[in-house]
Amino acid sequence: MLVAVIFTLWPSSDQKRVPLLEGDGYPIPEKSVSTVAPSWQQDFDPAEQSNLFPEKFFSGLPFSSEFMTSAAGGQKISVSTTLDKKLQYKTIKLLRRYHPQLGAGILLDLKTGAVLAMADYRNESEGQILPEDCGNLCLLAAFPAASLFKIVTAYGVLEKKPVTRKTNFKVVGRHHTLYRYQLGLGKSRYRYRPSEISFEKAFARSVNPVFGKFGINYFSADELVKLAESFSFNHSIKFDQPVHESRIAPPQSPFQQAETSSGFIKTTTLSPLHAALMAGAPLVVNQLPQPYIINRVVSDDGAEIYYHQPQRCEFQLQDKKACRELVAMMRATVRYGTARKAFRDVKRRRSFRKLEVGGKTGTLDMPDNIHRCEWFAGFGKNPANGKMVAVAVVLVHGEKRTISSGYIASELIAASLKE
Repeated sequence: MLVAVIFTLWPSSDQKRVPLLEGDGYPIPEKSVSTVAPSWQQDFDPAEQSNLFPEKFFSGLPFSSEFMTSAAGGQKISVSTTLDKKLQYKTIKLLRRYHPQLGAGILLDLKTGAVLAMADYRNESEGQILPEDCGNLCLLAAFPAASLFKIVTAYGVLEKKPVTRKTNFKVVGRHHTLYRYQLGLGKSRYRYRPSEISFEKAFARSVNPVFGKFGINYFSADELVKLAESFSFNHSIKFDQPVHESRIAPPQSPFQQAETSSGFIKTTTLSPLHAALMAGAPLVVNQLPQPYIINRVVSDDGAEIYYHQPQRCEFQLQDKKACRELVAMMRATVRYGTARKAFRDVKRRRSFRKLEVGGKTGTLDMPDNIHRCEWFAGFGKNPANGKMVAVAVVLVHGEKRTISSGYIASELIAASLKE
């Protein structure tokens, strides 16, 4: 009888093993995280359900983090998301309050990969800058990456060359222009005396000629593309919904190499989700989690047909020294660089003074040469509890600039890290 009982309780060799579920507040265990598909597969794949979310779910109020809908086969399901009600409400309200032509903001937890807020906005007068049926703007790589690409270039230089953020470089002419004479590719009719600027200040103040020279002197055209591809440009990003690929075109001349490395080119495009991952990657150093927005899906009969399984993002930054230097330069951008004014208001709050905050700004015309695209992508960390977030906000302005993307990002970081 005892032998029969043991035989009955012992599982068969082909029985599925259910992975350990992790709580929302826990970091991803290193051993359980993988960049390959887990051995235990789930039949329901949210990424294949392109119409899973209701219309205007990411832009409408009132908001609920859970909803009922129908799967592709017509099955009634209940979907539970990672979105934080207060943060999502705040993101939507900020975009509505300052009403740019287009706007998108995303905030994610850098320990778990959970998307805490993801909202987009279209002004009634925006005039079809992007097609109505293009989907969620946070997942759309239709925005010029602009100077956000300097994050990629800076990491490549720090990884490849024996330089630090204190290393000085020569610059000729104005900081925010990019002419051939500034790159040593031509002569100017004016005489400019070269000045020196540190790597940190060149990054924080977005000095185009310095980064343009990096693209010519430190990388070949192929190396520059491969560097970008190591950050998942020209590759898809795994997420619970389809994400458009961020694109980079191979430079065809030394001057195009300079344009690409400095971000002063419209053919390099980026999605807000990808921008947030790029900005958060240096802070976590080889521990960037795969982003997700769906916790679980339950069928109408109560059966759980999907739940999130933690994995690492497919692109990781491996060089600890380069990441450490890059984080310091991103913090300088907020402290005295191009994002200083945008963060001025939140810096006055006592609760914000203890936070570690960094990022990168970027501004460039849209392909129509009429509207202006403005970025902020960055990170925030609360040393008191170890909580870390990444944020990306992109705004498209018309004739008038209503608010800076950095200001909206600063409010989201402050709200998400508040104890």
